Amino acid sequence: MKYLIPVNSSRAALIPIGGLEAAACRGADVEAVVLNVQPRLNRHVSRFTHKADRESFRLERSRAAMAGAIERLARAGIPHRALTEVGVPAVRIAAVAEAEGVDEILIGVARHPRWVRWLNPSIADGVAARTDIPVAVTAHGEESPFERYVVPVGIAGLAALLLVAD
Repeated sequence: MKYLIPVNSSRAALIPIGGLEAAACRGADVEAVVLNVQPRLNRHVSRFTHKADRESFRLERSRAAMAGAIERLARAGIPHRALTEVGVPAVRIAAVAEAEGVDEILIGVARHPRWVRWLNPSIADGVAARTDIPVAVTAHGEESPFERYVVPVGIAGLAALLLVAD
């Protein structure tokens, strides 16, 4: 089977590779496409920089983000290709999955409280909405106590102060 693994610089993004390593050890025919999507730079930044410099910067960041995934896949003997795209991550991941003809998209994510997911929508949800290819999401870790308790309490306290100030 052919899998697309979108990665960024987080450890959580590497979680799906463990499943591929296990499948390869069992003798399954596994192929991976590792993808890193770099965002477009603001037009004001683009206006004052050379295109070659921007592309070099993106390539450097992309190589650094994919290094861990490529190393693990190579060590496990899993055939793989590495690709870099520029644009909106969910859109580019879905487009590459369609173009490469992958069987499944494997996304590793870190756990976050609901309010964080509400403020910053999941890329995995965006990918699933844009393609008919199955998307498997593997969560890692626990919610940070800071994100879970401190930030909401701080926001509620700030709101209370604003209400009292009126």
